[in-house]
Amino acid sequence: MGDNQIIGLGIYTLQEASFYGSVSAQKLSRWIWGTSIYPSVIEPQLAKERLVTFYDLLQAKAIDVARQNNIPLKKIRQAIKTAQKEYDIEFPLIHHHQMLWYEGELHIKRNGIYQLSGKQRHQMSIGMIIEPYAKDLHFDKEGLAVMWTPFENKGIRISLNPKVQFGQPLVGNTGYPADVLYQSYLAEDSVQGVEDEFGVSKDEVETAILYIKNLQEAA
Repeated sequence: MGDNQIIGLGIYTLQEASFYGSVSAQKLSRWIWGTSIYPSVIEPQLAKERLVTFYDLLQAKAIDVARQNNIPLKKIRQAIKTAQKEYDIEFPLIHHHQMLWYEGELHIKRNGIYQLSGKQRHQMSIGMIIEPYAKDLHFDKEGLAVMWTPFENKGIRISLNPKVQFGQPLVGNTGYPADVLYQSYLAEDSVQGVEDEFGVSKDEVETAILYIKNLQEAA
């Protein structure tokens, strides 16, 4: 795949995606690329290259939340296929509608609530529902996730935007990846040293440090 084809996708190795997403590499690999026994849950964008894109990572995060709520992978696969085929939604797990779990089946809230898995697909459903993981996502006018802000400290956000530096987690408006500032902090053993080297504020350095340390603790 040429450079022009990967621009704007956001590119991560499996290990990077595992770290940033706080999801084990084994689960990510199984959900994104499948195994010799089980098919993948999503259709990866760079399957041949064995690289994880921004959309792959966000979908895997959504799957992880679903699995934490004991939603079977079989239901998730079925829901994705139904949403793509019947509602023309290419990435239903990271689209600005609500994917809901009610009475053992997945539903979509879109001008009403419609069932995506199980035997009664496309029928209206009512009742108490669980809202999906989406509070840290930002969407374009078509409703597709375009940025993820998983961490904030003192008003400074860590943001992953696939169109900026291949989706690396950037600190506020500095333009620097969190890992770059963190590694500099380890080398300098001083927040002030990082401030001087990169021309950033103390709060921006501390935000990068806290973000990376939180990910390390979750790993």
